[in-house]
Amino acid sequence: MNRNERIARAIQVSGKSKSEIAKLCDVAPSAVTQWINGDSKALKAESVFALAKATGFTAEWLTFGTGPEKIDSEELGTPSEKDYALIPQYSAHGSSGDGYLNDHVEVTGGLAFKRDWLKRMSMREENLRVLYNEGDSNWPTLSDGEVLLVDVSRTDPTNGNMYAILNQDHELIIKRLIRDLAGGWIIRSDNQDKARYPDMPISDEGMRGVEVVGRVVWRGGGI
Repeated sequence: MNRNERIARAIQVSGKSKSEIAKLCDVAPSAVTQWINGDSKALKAESVFALAKATGFTAEWLTFGTGPEKIDSEELGTPSEKDYALIPQYSAHGSSGDGYLNDHVEVTGGLAFKRDWLKRMSMREENLRVLYNEGDSNWPTLSDGEVLLVDVSRTDPTNGNMYAILNQDHELIIKRLIRDLAGGWIIRSDNQDKARYPDMPISDEGMRGVEVVGRVVWRGGGI
């Protein structure tokens, strides 16, 4: 089933009307209709937990179609909105190579992170975005297709950290910024094959013209 089909099934099984669901999710009834019709832009990340609670289905199943459909939250400890923040997951890819042009970006779901962990890491959920790594220029740090968490409030370059950056062609790249002792910066790939992925020196003045989307603060993928 597609996501809109899962939402329609959950609402139907819950026995609640669209008006009741809308009230429980604090949205207009027209928004629920858009969810059922497959308008992905209409389903905000913060509505997923509310919809899960209103229907008795899990947020994971509603969003991705994975995991059990329904769980007794008290018995099995299903993630709750109180304990978890649902970070919007975008269809955008950041290239660990020459660059990835995202000519259309939309919210495709969300990933749940513990609020306690976000607090310990001094991160605010409203500043976070989930996107995907593309390519192997940062291997073995990042694998192709790996999920990344980006903090869009951290745009000032700091030595040694990894960032999502828009290059001169407005393509999204994932690179590490290294402070050059001789002055300026080095935009660097973690891959040690420098014949394929050479360092890119840039002056301080040039760096001020670089559009930094945010700092990569977490990665998650297979091992």
